[in-house]
Amino acid sequence: MDIRWHHSAVHCLTVLALTVVCPASTSIAGDETAGLVEERSSVPTLVVPFENSIRQSDVSGVITRIRELEAIVADMQADSSNGVTPPRATGDEMPHRRLPIADQSTHDGIYDSGWTWRPRDPQESPFELTVGLHNQFRYTGFSREEATSVDAAGNIREINNRNDFNINRGRLVFSGYAFDEDLRFYSNIDYSTVTSNPIQLLLGWISFRMSDRLSIYLGLGKLPGTWEWTETSRYTLGADRTMATTFFRPSITAGMWAKGKLTDDVSYHVLVGNGFNTLSLQASELDTQLAYSALSWWEPLEEFGHGFSDIENHPSLAFRLGHGLTQTRNASSSNADPAAEQTVIRLSDGTRLIEPNAIAPGVTVNAFDIWLYSAHFGMKRRGFSFSSEVFLRWLRNIEGDTGTMLPSQFDQGFFVQSGVFVIPQTLELFARGSQVNGEYGSGDEISAGFNWYLFNKRSARFTFDVTSIDDSPAQQSRTGYVAGESGTLFRSQLWTFF
Repeated sequence: MDIRWHHSAVHCLTVLALTVVCPASTSIAGDETAGLVEERSSVPTLVVPFENSIRQSDVSGVITRIRELEAIVADMQADSSNGVTPPRATGDEMPHRRLPIADQSTHDGIYDSGWTWRPRDPQESPFELTVGLHNQFRYTGFSREEATSVDAAGNIREINNRNDFNINRGRLVFSGYAFDEDLRFYSNIDYSTVTSNPIQLLLGWISFRMSDRLSIYLGLGKLPGTWEWTETSRYTLGADRTMATTFFRPSITAGMWAKGKLTDDVSYHVLVGNGFNTLSLQASELDTQLAYSALSWWEPLEEFGHGFSDIENHPSLAFRLGHGLTQTRNASSSNADPAAEQTVIRLSDGTRLIEPNAIAPGVTVNAFDIWLYSAHFGMKRRGFSFSSEVFLRWLRNIEGDTGTMLPSQFDQGFFVQSGVFVIPQTLELFARGSQVNGEYGSGDEISAGFNWYLFNKRSARFTFDVTSIDDSPAQQSRTGYVAGESGTLFRSQLWTFF
C-alpha cells in the first residue's frame, strides 16, 4: 500500500507538539499554524500548567523538533514514491534512514582476457567463468592466371576470381574451472560465413591438472602433428596459415590428450583420437582405427612465447626446436566406400586421394595408412623473428575399391617466414614462402605484408598481405587456398579478441 505524507499532517503534528509544550506557543509557530488549528477544531486541546512567561528555550526546542519531523516526513515521501515500504519503528524511536544491506555476493566481475566472473574466496566458491569473443573479419581478392585447371583424375576445375568480405573465423569462448582450480573447462563455439556449418562446436574439453608437468584433457581437440597448426590462427605471421601447413596438417578429433613438460626446457603434447579429421562426423561415419599424434619442443634459453611475431621484444635470444609425428589407418566404410574422414587428404597437385581414377584408371582409393612427420625451428630477438617447418608424409598400404593394392605416395614440403618490427610492438613487416612437392607435381607461394598491432598487444591486429600462388595443392575455405589455382591473392583483415 502506498503511503502519502502531506504537509497538513506535518502541521497537525506541529500543533500537537506546541500544545504539549505550552498552549501559547501556537501563536509563535506562525499564522499558518493558527489557521490550521481553526480548520481542525476537532483536535483536542491538552491543558497543562504553565508559567506566565514562555521560556525562549522551549520555543527553540519546539522549532528544532518540527524540523526533525519535517525531515522524517520528506524521507517517507521519497520512499513511498520509489515503491519502498518505510521501515517500521521499534521501541520509542522511528528510524528515518534505511540500514545498509550486507553484501551477500560470492563473485566479482572483472576483465581478464574476457569478461570474468571470479570468486572472492576460491575455497568457499570454487567456480570461475571467462567469456571471450574472437572475430576475424577479412577482405579477400584473387586475380587468376587461368580460368581452369585439370587434376590427376582428369577432372576440369574452375578457378574463380574473388572480391568479397567474410568472417572467416568467429569464436564465442567459455572457459574457467569448477569444483577445484585444477579441474578446468573450455568450449569454443565457432561461427563463420565461409564454411558449410555457419555455427558449430569447434573445440571443447575438460582438463585435469595432475601436476606442474602433466595435464590430462578429454574432449574435442587438435591433433598436434605440426607447429603452425597447433598455434592458434590468431597468432599466425601472415593473414593465415601457410599453404604448406594447410596441405599437410592434421585436423580436429574427439579423444584424450596430455600436455606438460618433461623437463624445464622440454614440452610435449600427445593425443589419441578417433581419426585424422573427424570434426563434423557422427559415430556411424567413423572407422574403427584410432589416430595417434605427438609434438615436442625444446626451449633452452628464454621462453619462446606464443605465435611467431616477436611482439614481446625479447631482450636476448629465444629459440625453439621441435618435431611431431602423426599416424593413423584410414579404413573404408562398411559398404566399401571411402570414409568421410579421408576427404581432406590430397595428392601434390591438389587432387583428392579418394577421387575416382586419381592414382589408377577405374580405381577409387578407399583405405590407406598415413604417416606425417614434421620438424620445426624458430627464433626471436629484439623484434626480429624467424621460423620454419619441414613436412614429410607417407601414404602407404593404399587399397582400391577393387581390392587392388596401389603404390605408396611420398610428399614433402616446408615453409619459411620472417618478421621485423619497424615500430616496436606496433608495426611489423614480414615475408614468407612455402612449397609442396610430390609425385604428382609441386606448388608454391611467396608472400609479403605487414601487421599493425593497434594497442601494442596481440588482441587487435590488422594484417595486409599479397601472395603469389603457383599451382596450389591445398584447399581450405578459411585460409582461402583453392586446389589448382595460380594467381595473386590479396588479403586484408582485422583480428580482434577480448
